[in-house]
Amino acid sequence: MSHWSAISCVLRGTTCTAYDYVIVGGGLSGLVVSNRLTEDPKKTVLVIEAGVLIPDDKEEQVLVPALIGATGKTYDWNITTQPIPGLNNRTFPVSSAKVVGGGTVINGMFFDRGSMWDYDSWELLGNEGWNWEGLEPYFKKSETYTPPPPESGIEYDPTTHGFSGPVHVSYPNFLYPQLKSIMKAWQDFGIPIPRDGNNGNAIGGFWVPNSLDPRDETRSFAKTAYHDVSKKRSNYHLIAGRQVTKILFDSNKRATGVIVLSLALFQAGPSGKPHQVNANAEVILAAGAVHTPKLLQLSGIGPAALLKQHGIPILNELPGVGSNFQDHPTVFLNYNVTIEPFPTRSKLISNATFNAEMIALYRANRTGPYTVSSGNTASFLPLPLIAPDSYRNLLDAAEKEGNYLDQGVPPEVIKGFEKQKTILLETFGTMHAGVDEFIVSFNVAPLVALQKPLSRGYIEIASTNPFDDPIVEYRALSNPLDVHIMVAALEYGRAFMASPGMALFSPIETTTAGMTAEELEAYVRATGTPTFSHPSCTCPMMPLEIGGCVDEKLRVHGVKGLRIVDASVFPLIPATHLMSSVYAVAERAADIIKGLV
Repeated sequence: MSHWSAISCVLRGTTCTAYDYVIVGGGLSGLVVSNRLTEDPKKTVLVIEAGVLIPDDKEEQVLVPALIGATGKTYDWNITTQPIPGLNNRTFPVSSAKVVGGGTVINGMFFDRGSMWDYDSWELLGNEGWNWEGLEPYFKKSETYTPPPPESGIEYDPTTHGFSGPVHVSYPNFLYPQLKSIMKAWQDFGIPIPRDGNNGNAIGGFWVPNSLDPRDETRSFAKTAYHDVSKKRSNYHLIAGRQVTKILFDSNKRATGVIVLSLALFQAGPSGKPHQVNANAEVILAAGAVHTPKLLQLSGIGPAALLKQHGIPILNELPGVGSNFQDHPTVFLNYNVTIEPFPTRSKLISNATFNAEMIALYRANRTGPYTVSSGNTASFLPLPLIAPDSYRNLLDAAEKEGNYLDQGVPPEVIKGFEKQKTILLETFGTMHAGVDEFIVSFNVAPLVALQKPLSRGYIEIASTNPFDDPIVEYRALSNPLDVHIMVAALEYGRAFMASPGMALFSPIETTTAGMTAEELEAYVRATGTPTFSHPSCTCPMMPLEIGGCVDEKLRVHGVKGLRIVDASVFPLIPATHLMSSVYAVAERAADIIKGLV
């Protein structure tokens, strides 16, 4: 189909039979890349999203920051993990958004970046240009940063922020006052306080902005930032409620298009007949860390043993597809605290009168606690800080121990993990890598989240039925070092809560009071979760011989005309909330596809 025939289809509101680019997934990365590609009026782009466009009467649940979680599981794939041995064989929901805009519709709106080393480590794994220096321009390109008001006392580095990008980034006009006391307590306890955690120095405690539009204090997300701009162009087309079930290839292993099925709203099965959409230039996968490997495997790209098990003809043996699965395991500490006279999110939920007053205040003039999503402070702590007396012994032991990968892992994947492990352990002994996220937010409910796990999970198809959920194996805490770091982080957190700076809140430890290290390990396994809603790394950007799935141009190894642009290409998970990093990766991906990088 010609370019102008495709344009005609879009103008008629119908699906064309061919586009220059077919993008699978209308979440964050798919909307970014499609927006940038359609800046060229000569290129046609189709985005296919299994989820829906948010109905107008449901927008407030998404746009109002304090209403995070109000949509429940409406915009989620609702997948459940396999039992996790390291977490007492419990199962957990898998965070995987199913809506136009993806995770940016339902996440906590944290807009932070990792440290320089988080991204420099990607280059060390064989990805030239994928480092802090290469990504910082794209962090800046994606955002319009509004500086905090002087009276907030929050410092920032103007040289590292963007001021004309699609996503609005700012601080709410209401900051819970207890946060300043907590920040001061961090500093008094010896936690570094960088001027701006977004300038590559994300080690220590700092103020975190949100994906928040300061003009009306509403969520700024991928749909409003990118799709709403793209849809005004005649060369852009998005169809929602459609699931791609297979990628098509010609005899030269070039991706030529996809098979699409319409979906009954919020149901798992198909509705209607499958149809084929061709891609004249490329098929681009943006389906996320859970669904991108699933689609590759269904299309005959993946580990040979898995494809043979399901009787799928092997188009291209690629052992790393679905491997290397990473997230941020998390556990809470339990305390009774006194927070009065400060307002809290708990009071906003439990006190009907206060809640009614505050939502009325927000609707009237966009002020008050309803402008706050999940918070505005976080700390990312290196191992020598949280375990000064034991970190060297922990690292020495980890270096000598095995890899703790699952049985049957292909040798290429093992080689890749061993290289990752060497890089991680070398840096864990420095102050450059955050291994623990320690949050004490407005409810003064401390949590720790492991930032650099050595445990590796995987994603596999369960059958050849594209509507069956994939098998999600987190394998969280299967590597002993992960458990040791989480226990050390809990002990550090307990010491902080008992410090003079926190006496203002009269904290009384409850569940974990008096626990030994061994008892804390049991507590982690009994109460922890495998995820902070940051699934990633399942189609890693690394050389083929060490289990990589895409090269530094994001091209899938061994085939043509197929790229991946979502969080599955991260080789190592960064110590941060992932949204800002995915925006930057997608922005860089668009420039790569356009031949600008």
